[in-house]
This record gives sequence, C-alpha cells and structure tokens, in this order.
Amino acid sequence: MKLRHSKLLKMLAAAVAVILVGTACFGGYILCRLNGDRSGAVNDYSAVYSQPTPSFDVGEDGAFSVLKINDTHFFNGTCEADRHTLADLKTVLDHTDFDLIIVDGDLVEGFNLTSDYDKYQAIDLFADMIEEYNVPWTFTPGNNDGEIDGDNDAVIAYMMQYAHFLCGNAEGVYGDMQFFIDLTYQGEPVHSLAVLDSGMRRPKAIGEYEYIQESQINWLLEGINQRQVPTSVFFHIPVPAFEEAYDSGEAYEGIARYKTFTYVDVPENQLFVDMTKDNEYISLISCAHQHSNNMCSFYDGRWYQLSCVSGYSAKHHDFITPSVTLTTIDVTADNAKDMYAFAQITADSFKE
Repeated sequence: MKLRHSKLLKMLAAAVAVILVGTACFGGYILCRLNGDRSGAVNDYSAVYSQPTPSFDVGEDGAFSVLKINDTHFFNGTCEADRHTLADLKTVLDHTDFDLIIVDGDLVEGFNLTSDYDKYQAIDLFADMIEEYNVPWTFTPGNNDGEIDGDNDAVIAYMMQYAHFLCGNAEGVYGDMQFFIDLTYQGEPVHSLAVLDSGMRRPKAIGEYEYIQESQINWLLEGINQRQVPTSVFFHIPVPAFEEAYDSGEAYEGIARYKTFTYVDVPENQLFVDMTKDNEYISLISCAHQHSNNMCSFYDGRWYQLSCVSGYSAKHHDFITPSVTLTTIDVTADNAKDMYAFAQITADSFKE
C-alpha cells in the first residue's frame, strides 16, 4: 500500500513538473514573440528623428488628394482574405487619382501565435504594390501593428526601406510617429497634414488602450501655430468629439453613416479634445479603428471623418464592404467647410 502510494506521488510530481515546464516554455515563447523583433529591418529606427519635413507643391487647380487605407489587418498577405484585399486595393489604385496615401493604422493583424502568421511578408506584398504607383505614402501606427514580432518602431524601421515611404518623429514626444507634411501653392504655404501616433495597448494585446499624451498634443499645437495654415490631422483611434459630431454635426452627403459602436472608444482622449478644441487651424480630424463605424460630419468648425475597414481579414459586420476614403483638399478655399470633398470608394464601383 505504501509502495503504491509512493508511486502515485511520484507520478503526480512528474505530471506537475511536465505542466510547469510546458507552461514556462510556452510563457517564454509568448514573451519572446511579444518582445522580440522579427522584422529583420536594415534601417535603424533612430533615423526617423532626422527626417526632413516633406513638402509638396499643389497643382494649378489647388487640389491635393489623400487616399486613406486603414484596418486591413493583413495576416500574412497570401491567405484568401488578404489576397482579396490586395486585389481590391489594386483595382481602386488603378482607377483613382491621388497625391498621397496614408495607411491609417492596423495594417496588420495583432496578437497571433499561429505558424503561418507573417506580418512582415504582408507588409512587403502591400508596400511593393503601392510603390508601383510612384506616390508618397505614410503610416499612422494602430493598436495592433506592434503587438507581436516587433513594436511599432520595428514596423516603421522596416517600412523605411521603401523609396516613397515618409516618416518622422520628434525627440521627447511620446509615440513612434509624429510629423507634418506641408503643402504650398503658388510658392506660399497653404495647408499642412499632421500624422500622429494614437497609441496601442499596455500591456500588449491584453491591456487598456493608451491615449494621446500631452507631449504629443503640445507638439501638434506648436507645429500648427507656427505654420498658421489649415491643418488636417490623421491618427488611428478616434477621440470622444466624434460621438458629438455624429449626433449633432452636419453629415457629408454621399458618405455612409454607421454607428455600430459608440465613438467614445478611449474616454481618456478627451484630453486631446480639451486641448485642441479652440484651435482655429485644425480643419479635419480623420481616424479609423472602429471597423463597422463610418461617418463624415462638419461640427464645431471642423470636419470629423472616420472610415470603416479596408480589408477582408478585419472583423466587421456583414453590411460593411471594405473600402478606402479619398479626401480631396481645396487649398484655395477660405473656410474649413468648403475645403474638403470626401468619397468612399470600393473596388465594386469599378467592376462591371
């Protein structure tokens, strides 16, 4: 009896040991994937701080068009949903005139441990495609892009290998991507676009959303007030003012309106609203993130525009067709309301 009891204890101890070892190994694997950089980027992220401010001359007609792609959530670039997304994007790109592409966050899927997940392969396939159009493009970090296999800074460093990729950041400012793009018309500065990092989750994948920090808002306001021209601001996660703009603003005709979820995704982003609400130069705030929400409204002197998903790998309701948003800025307009034309574009609109 004592011998049988001793054997049982040994077996139990061995089982516990196996479980503990397995748990430790799996936990170590997860930590490695969460904190490791699998990008193989040849560029050093620190080079982002020395990038010159891009500047573009607007043509005679005074129009500058921004094509916004967001929430594609590419898994590896070769799965069926990703191939569908890439094919649709190519159709849109082939049939649309634009001066700049902004990838407004969540280009790739977030936390995923499956063996065929490969976000850098997906970035390659996407970037190789848009590079063919010889137009500048940039990226606002989303909450998913840096969750695994490299932070947002690794993703940005990887993208820096592409000839038309624009990036920048300021020392001492929170986040991985903050810079202005300046537009001139007939030799004069007339408009600026600001790219901002709206944060991710802390801790990664399971924590609460970050919010836009005071250092970022101060940087933004300083740059805007120095330029003193209308400014379009692009970042991924919306601020609470979108809720008010949806409920009380003047909707842009022709843009679908969906309020599947509340627009107050990160209440702490009220800090951004409070610090920027009185700034006379902010003429547009453009966001993404809420996959089945969609809106464009003029409210309290500026436009609020939020785009639903652009990719089939992103979770969304059945009534949503992945699309991109074309924002055309008329730099000759003398007021924010008349300054913009918006179009929501799907590949289906070009198919017979």
